[in-house]
Amino acid sequence: MIPTIWTTQRRLVPRWRSLAVTIDAKELASPAKIDEKKASYALADHLLEKLSMWRNAPSIIAAGELVEAALVEARETEAISAARFLLDERSTATLPLKRLAGLALKRAGRQAELPAALTILPRVDKNIWRKRTRLYPQSPLAWVELALFDVASGCREAALRSMLIALQLAPNDRHVLRSAARLFLHLHDPAKAYDILAKSGRTPTDPWLIAAELSIAELAHRKPRYFEQGRRMVDQGQFYPRQVSELSGAMATLELQAGRKKRARDLFRQSTLDPTGNALAQAEWASPAFGIELVSSHRLVTAPEADEATVFHLLRSRQYRDVPNACRRWSDAEPYSIRPFEIGSSTSGMIGDLEQALEFADKGLLVRPDAPILLNNRAFVLAHVGRLKEAEQCLRPIGQYDEKNWLIKQANLGLIEMRRGNYDAGSKHYSDATEGFKKAGNALMAEVAKLFFAREAAVAGLPAATELVVACRDNFKKTDMAAFEHVLIEGENALASSSREQNSRIAPKK
Repeated sequence: MIPTIWTTQRRLVPRWRSLAVTIDAKELASPAKIDEKKASYALADHLLEKLSMWRNAPSIIAAGELVEAALVEARETEAISAARFLLDERSTATLPLKRLAGLALKRAGRQAELPAALTILPRVDKNIWRKRTRLYPQSPLAWVELALFDVASGCREAALRSMLIALQLAPNDRHVLRSAARLFLHLHDPAKAYDILAKSGRTPTDPWLIAAELSIAELAHRKPRYFEQGRRMVDQGQFYPRQVSELSGAMATLELQAGRKKRARDLFRQSTLDPTGNALAQAEWASPAFGIELVSSHRLVTAPEADEATVFHLLRSRQYRDVPNACRRWSDAEPYSIRPFEIGSSTSGMIGDLEQALEFADKGLLVRPDAPILLNNRAFVLAHVGRLKEAEQCLRPIGQYDEKNWLIKQANLGLIEMRRGNYDAGSKHYSDATEGFKKAGNALMAEVAKLFFAREAAVAGLPAATELVVACRDNFKKTDMAAFEHVLIEGENALASSSREQNSRIAPKK
C-alpha cells in the first residue's frame, strides 16, 4: 500500500541551499534593526582584517575573502573594488567566486556592472568547489558548499568532514551554523544539530538562529532555550518582517502544538508578510488546522522558493496530478532533502502512476538509502510489475521501531504474497496492518489497508471479495480517500470481470 501524505509533522528547520541562493534570499546577512538604520557603521574586526589584507596586498585570495566577509556582514560596498578585481576579464578567479563577486556588486547597487553571464545558479559543478577549497582552505563558505554537493550525492562522510572544517573556521557564522544543523538532522543526529545552535554565542541575538533552535529542540528532545528572546524580537517589532519570518513561523508552530490557536494564527500571519520559502511552506502546511487560508494565492505566485508551499497547497486542494511536477521543482532547489521525493513518490503511487512513483523513489534512495517511506513505495511498485523478489528485498531494512512504516510494510508483504498466490499469508499480512493501524488510532490508514486488500481479493477471486469491496465502497465517502478511488474501481472491475466469466461458464449451450 501507499501511505497518505498529509499526516507527517512539519517543523521549520533551516533550509540548506547554495550560498548564492541563500544570499539572494536575504537569509545570510545581518541587517540592522529598524530603529538602528542610522546607527554606527563600525565594521566587524574580521571584516577590517580582510579589508586590510586586500588593500596591502591585492590578490585573488584576498579579494575573494573580502567579498565573502562583506556579504556575510551585509557591507557589500566595502568590497566593490575587490569584486571588480575578480570580475576583470584578466582575472583567473573561479566561476563560483566570480558569481559571488557579481552578487556583491548587485547588492551594493552596482547592477549595471554585473556581467550578464553571471546568473545565480542553485548548483554548479562539484569539482569547482573542490578546487576552491584547495585554493582557499580558510574559506568556511567554500567548505559548506562542498558539503552540500557531497550530501546531495549520498556521500555523507565526506559531507561531514567538510562541514566540521567549516565549523572550525567559522563557529558563529549564521550560514555555517544553519547548514551544519541541517546536515546533522540529515545524519539522524538531532542532538548534535541542536547543540551547535544552542551553544553558539550568536544564537540569542539572531532571529534566524533562534528560529532554528526552536524548531530543532523537539527533535532533539530538548526544551527550547530562547523562546522568550524570540517572542520579544517579534512582539517589539524591531526587525523587518523578512528577518523574523522563520522565527514567527517557528513560534507559531509551538503555539499551535500547545493548543493556543489564536496566538498561532497571528504569528503565522506575521510570518507571511515577507516570507522565506520555508516560512511560507510552514504556514501552508498548518492551514488545515485553522480551516482558513493562511497563505494567499498571490503569495504562492510571488514569493521566492514557493515550490514546497505549492505542493502542500495542491495536496490540500486535492489537485494530486499536479503534485509530482511541483515536487520536481522542489527537489531541484533542495537536492539533499528527502521530503520532495517521498511526497512525489507517494502521490504518484496514490494516483496510479507507478512509473513516476518508482522514479521518485529511486532518486530519493540515492540521497538516503534507508528511507522507509521510499523503500515501501519502491516495493509497492515492484510488486505491481511482477518483480516480487526485489520488492521483498526492499522491505527488509524496515524495522518495528518505525510503527507506521512497519505496518505499511506488512500491507506490502500482503500484496507480494497475494501476487504469488499465497492468499492465506497475504490475508494475514493485510489483517496485521489493518488491526495495527486501528490500535494506533490511525483510522484512515486502516481503511487504506482494507481497500488495497479488497482490491487484491477481487483480483484473486477470493470468496470474500464481494463483501470486502462493497464495504469499501460504503465507507469510501466517509473518509478522505479520494486519491485512492482508482484502487476501488480496479477492485469493482475485477469483480465484474469475474462475474462475467462465471456467467459464461454456466450459460447453457445453444
